[in-house]
Amino acid sequence: MSFYQRWLHRPQSTWLRKAVFQVHLWAGMILGLYIAVVCASGSAVVFRNDLYNALESLSETSGTGVKITYRILKWMSDLHGNLFLGGNGMMANAIGGFLTAGVCLTGLVIWWPGMAKWRRAVTIRGDAGWKRLIFDLHSAVGFWTFALVFMWGVTGGYFVFPEPFRAAIEYFTPINPPRAPQPLQVQPAPQAPPGPPAFPLRRRRGPLTLGQKILRGFSLAHYGSFAGWPVKVLWVILGFAPVILFITAAMMWWNRILGPAWRRARAKLSPQIDVRVSASKPD
Repeated sequence: MSFYQRWLHRPQSTWLRKAVFQVHLWAGMILGLYIAVVCASGSAVVFRNDLYNALESLSETSGTGVKITYRILKWMSDLHGNLFLGGNGMMANAIGGFLTAGVCLTGLVIWWPGMAKWRRAVTIRGDAGWKRLIFDLHSAVGFWTFALVFMWGVTGGYFVFPEPFRAAIEYFTPINPPRAPQPLQVQPAPQAPPGPPAFPLRRRRGPLTLGQKILRGFSLAHYGSFAGWPVKVLWVILGFAPVILFITAAMMWWNRILGPAWRRARAKLSPQIDVRVSASKPD
């Protein structure tokens, strides 16, 4: 059986799946709490601008409550944007965003269960024991939220490192429209007639180029600001998906690795403890 056939039908037996599983396991344990905190705090600030507008109208009647709410929103914004570390936190968040995207990709690789079992890997069964329930919950939530969490990670990195993204987009389509040719000689402007000054005219912006739409889409997609409040509500709810993934991953890590290692260590120590106890008893 070729590697391709084994990957389609029995991916657990391939070296690639075993190697990627180790990467996903340890990267998830190291970064899992960070990802959960950043995504949960991001859910708290999805409606930040809407709340600011609402708080301005309430500032005159209930100043104390408004100040407290402002402080909570600012605290959540600082946690989500820079981890309370200022510029260094923004840099760490960008790197963490790219690593989050990597964790998502490794998770997608090890999620694939084979042609005969893939339908079961996208659902949750409640009649197979609690350990299987935890596994199904992690697998299904990870599959259905993969694209969203991956997008959050990539766009979070874009906000701090925009130049590589701009260069990649520029390779396929221009971001800024070409400049209009300038005349060789500039005619002197006519003298304004006497009287009150005219109001300045607003400069009209032309239609966005495809590159500008793509860059603007990064920000809109990250905050869910592209289809009204229903999408924002959905973003708030799905922002807690990484929390579920981290908790279920930690439980599986305990069940498969830490728990057995702890029991083996206790089994090795228990005979020595029994010998010491029996030796200390008087005859």
